[in-house]
Amino acid sequence: MNKIFQFASFLSLLLLAATACKKEGAALQLNERASFSAALKSSADSVTLSPANDNDTVLTFSWPAVSYGSAVAVTYTLQLDVPADTSGAAAWGKAQQFVAGNNVLTLGFNGKTLNNIMETFNIFADSGMVFRVLANVNQYNGAASTIPTTYTSAVKVNITPYLTNLFIPGAYQGWNPASAPVLNPVPGKPGLFEGYVNITGSGIQYFKYTNAPDWNHTNYGDGGNGTFSTDGNAAGLSVPGPGYYELTADLNNNTWTATATTWGIIGDATPGGWNTDTQMTYDPVNQVWTVTAAMVTAGSFKFRANDAWVIDFGINNSGQIEYADNPFFGYTPGLNNLTVPADGTYIITLDLHVSQKYTYSAILQ
Repeated sequence: MNKIFQFASFLSLLLLAATACKKEGAALQLNERASFSAALKSSADSVTLSPANDNDTVLTFSWPAVSYGSAVAVTYTLQLDVPADTSGAAAWGKAQQFVAGNNVLTLGFNGKTLNNIMETFNIFADSGMVFRVLANVNQYNGAASTIPTTYTSAVKVNITPYLTNLFIPGAYQGWNPASAPVLNPVPGKPGLFEGYVNITGSGIQYFKYTNAPDWNHTNYGDGGNGTFSTDGNAAGLSVPGPGYYELTADLNNNTWTATATTWGIIGDATPGGWNTDTQMTYDPVNQVWTVTAAMVTAGSFKFRANDAWVIDFGINNSGQIEYADNPFFGYTPGLNNLTVPADGTYIITLDLHVSQKYTYSAILQ
């Protein structure tokens, strides 16, 4: 009986030793045999995004398993970055990471996710992006792995994003993005938005920009010093009081402006000539600026804000008003002044309520 007991004890000790070796040594022995056997593959070399493919899987990546010669859980992570950030001492330092999971060898993106990623990088035009996969073996106890990270080679995919509108919910309209005014993209200038909003109320008015008519996507709060923060918990942007504001957003560098405006007409076709603005009145019901004035045909005029040559409109060769001066856009050469076809009293209207689609009328009474 004593011999049987001694033999059983001997077996127990062997089992304990084997278990201890497995917990301590298995991870240390795998390093030499780790390698990717083939390249990372993408389902497409280029992708064009649009609202129509928001919910479709537009890009899928697949990669081979890392062979460690042992059954261990390997965590695969896909990295995405701009090409300029993939070399040098800080290579891939700004990459976004997407964990595929343990022993998962594929990862896909729908259109909306990919478009939001491009916006996070402040990229609003056709651009090449690079992807790679890294493999890690995590320790069972949460300690740092002793096995170095293994990487695939990088794959470049050309991505063309689309620009979303910016919605402007705020205290002045009940913080409701679905019914908020909209800033449209500036044609030909990716990442730039500009428009006018009549902000009502009293005292300091807070608002935010959102890139969808809800709170479920990116919203832009105060980042300090005229910058945005994309932290959803950031404080609101603000203006010192109610007014008719020109709002701008430059998502290329996450900056914004708000300029309170009143409008008038000036020129030798107007009662005040080129020295005095004839003030217009804002009509909140029809969302337009109007003035009734005696105009002469032997002269011309412009619309300008705040009695200053800082923001003003001329007319282009297509008969549409266009900024001649504006700090956000700069100076536009080659524009003409506006005119009336005959002497008389006119109701002149300036309509700025649809972002990037500004119009005017001059109706003889």
